[in-house]
Amino acid sequence: SHFKPECFYAKSATSNKQRRRLRPHAVPTVFTFRPQPKERPSADARRDVAAVRVLDAAQRKRVPKPKPGESEAEFALRIQLESERKRNRELEMEVERQKNEITLLKSQLFRYANIKDDATQLEFLTGLTPEIWTSVWTILKPDDGIQSRKTAIREREGRKVALGAGRKSELSLEDELMLTLVRLRLGRLEGELGYMFRVDIGTVSRIIHKWLSFMYLRFGMIPMWPKWEEVERSMPEVFRRKYPNTFIIIDATELRVEKPSSLSHNSHS
Repeated sequence: SHFKPECFYAKSATSNKQRRRLRPHAVPTVFTFRPQPKERPSADARRDVAAVRVLDAAQRKRVPKPKPGESEAEFALRIQLESERKRNRELEMEVERQKNEITLLKSQLFRYANIKDDATQLEFLTGLTPEIWTSVWTILKPDDGIQSRKTAIREREGRKVALGAGRKSELSLEDELMLTLVRLRLGRLEGELGYMFRVDIGTVSRIIHKWLSFMYLRFGMIPMWPKWEEVERSMPEVFRRKYPNTFIIIDATELRVEKPSSLSHNSHS
């Protein structure tokens, strides 16, 4: 029954009825509840618990113990050495990871070493095919110069031009030459070149000025004009008859540009 005894009328002595009568407003208050079943952990939780137990057991097995005949001082020293070796292995792994990360980052930089094998990209950026680049590099010889890379000093209009002197650049000589050629070929702004090569704009300006001066000196040593005997031998017959003293023919194209009103300034345009 869900009712307490006081919820019923008391039985009279003269009544033979077995059925009890509830009082008005009686409320059932007696219940027997089954205990709720315990919720089973998820599969992931069970696996985690099992892994923790296995790890704890393994760690308990790995607890170092003194070897037979080993003193406490020797035991403590051995544990310290093992700990240092473990730490060294972890540091070596971290150094290797950092090296791999640096190598990956370098491969993503805008550098000559990363595009030299792409002939199309190299020609687009510098205007030179790989073969012509090699020839130009051989003519310039920036690695040795007349003396050495660090002491190759030239005189131009009373100013010294040093290639490779001063503070070490973040770019290699090949990168510096490519930067200069990209400037000449595509007309990229110095700020844009600085962003491409990850150097500041002042460094870009110094590199371009240095290489233009150096190329002027190097290429100036190359003889431009053939000998008169070669010109005469290859001269067309019509020129030989009408213009026998012709050495070269210069073709020019005139382009009108806006000129300053000042005559002194106009003379420089």
